Amino acid sequence: MKIASLLVALLMVLTACSGGSEKAAPAGPVDLSTVTLKVGDQRAISIEVLMKASGQLAALPYKVEFSTFTAGPPLVEAASAGGIHLAQVGNTPGVFGAAAGADIKFVGALQATGKGDAILVAKQSPVSGVADLKGKKVAVTKGSSANANLLLHLKKAGLGLADIEPVYVAPADGYAALTRGEVDAWAVWDPYTAIAEQEIGARIIAAADTAGNGYNFWVASTSALDDAGVSAAIADFLDRYAVATKWSEDNLDRWSADYAKLTDISPQASTITWTRSLKRPVPLSADVVASEQQIADAFAEAKEFPGAVDIADFVDDRFQGDGGR
Repeated sequence: MKIASLLVALLMVLTACSGGSEKAAPAGPVDLSTVTLKVGDQRAISIEVLMKASGQLAALPYKVEFSTFTAGPPLVEAASAGGIHLAQVGNTPGVFGAAAGADIKFVGALQATGKGDAILVAKQSPVSGVADLKGKKVAVTKGSSANANLLLHLKKAGLGLADIEPVYVAPADGYAALTRGEVDAWAVWDPYTAIAEQEIGARIIAAADTAGNGYNFWVASTSALDDAGVSAAIADFLDRYAVATKWSEDNLDRWSADYAKLTDISPQASTITWTRSLKRPVPLSADVVASEQQIADAFAEAKEFPGAVDIADFVDDRFQGDGGR
């Protein structure tokens, strides 16, 4: 971790450098020992598992409280309500939150290959491509990155959501539905994709590396960003997460084994997940924001939103000097 970044987090408040934040936290010294940073987590991302395995939760100058959620959309809802301060989500939950006027900001970006965000069919399914999904039932978590992956691939094939029968379910229910033959396809992300490939021989017919983007995002509640201590803790936490990500990349075998044990999935599924779905911090640049805007526009065009949404209005780039982003 960069010593300078930690000193800044301990001694002063980071002020907003972007017009995306309407209100900067008041300047002044910060006593991080009084701060409890509330971080939303989910099994597919396993922030807490990674941070512990890499040693980045040791000797924190503040407390961290993790809460586990099933997917990105409820994480965004919790952040908007002030129940959590910070969460990492796929490329779509924040877009849905913005469209609903959620009290959140995009504060960081991460790049992945997108290969684990996929549309799956059963091993013996006659479906060989997205065009074959016309008139078929497809399980997907509404407002998730899989929702965008499905929409963009349908659009690429000359179809729309109206041409299929979406079945909106949580990831675990999607797996069960595909296994029992209740749906013809399932749009989901790693490690669920890898688990389905390993356990039931599910086949990928399309992945996000050929449509949309492979980004994940850090989102924060606006109330957290307006709080001097919480904002400073967020800066330090993002820096530590970047170090943890580099550790996992440099120690892939150990990290995959640890992840498999702690999340109770097979070592094979874990290795596949972290070989293709490692998330590396990248700048929250204009190109990244434009890529999110394309997703927002696609959902607006599909009448999934009541109107257009400007993603730039929900960006706060005050943390872009931290964690190598």
